[in-house]
Amino acid sequence: MTRFIALISGKGGVGKTTSAINIGQALLKLNRSVTVLDANLMTPNLATHLGFVDPPATLNQFLRQEKELHEIMYVHSSGLQIIPASTSYEEFRNTNPQQLVEIFEHLDNSSEFVLVDTPSGLGEEISQVLKNTDEALIVVNPNLSSVMDSLKSIELAREHNNIISGILLNMANNGRHELKAAEIEAILHSPVIGRVKFDRKIKKSLHQGLPLNHAYPYSRSAKEFKRAADYLCKYLQVNPD
Repeated sequence: MTRFIALISGKGGVGKTTSAINIGQALLKLNRSVTVLDANLMTPNLATHLGFVDPPATLNQFLRQEKELHEIMYVHSSGLQIIPASTSYEEFRNTNPQQLVEIFEHLDNSSEFVLVDTPSGLGEEISQVLKNTDEALIVVNPNLSSVMDSLKSIELAREHNNIISGILLNMANNGRHELKAAEIEAILHSPVIGRVKFDRKIKKSLHQGLPLNHAYPYSRSAKEFKRAADYLCKYLQVNPD
């Protein structure tokens, strides 16, 4: 049975897309079948992060019944399977987010994990995603505003019957003025399953259009994404429903 996991945050710029790509790649290296879906119809970045500037077929066209599922699925050179959304404003205007249910229905039983890159905030688009996912993984930065904004996201996820899988602490450098993992866990009442620094290798991998885990698998940040992937696999055993 497919596990649909939405990566969510209270505000933008926390690193959801990078996290979805690299957790997906880490799961792939654990011999799990994975699809990463860009359900951020407003500001999609999944394809761009992986070097696909203008995919010929996208989620938008599928939702309008202009393309079949196999036409909008791409296998990256790293082996990661992705479904991109269009960066075109015209495509965005012509796509109804209420049709997102269609992609989830078609992806059910297609792979073990579908990681969903989502829009930030609390709008209609994220609600449509959370109606169709099973779990939410919270991506935060180590500052109070990011963490507090995520409280609303967690409430919205639970309102739509999503289990909170955990917290990915991103862009953490153990600075004096950063919140510590234990403090974040106390505020959000969920475990931190990975602590990722924003290092030069992440910048390099983005420039190369590659997952960090593929380009620099032994880097510290890649190991943290792997730790998050390990946790999700073990979480499945503890919570088989």
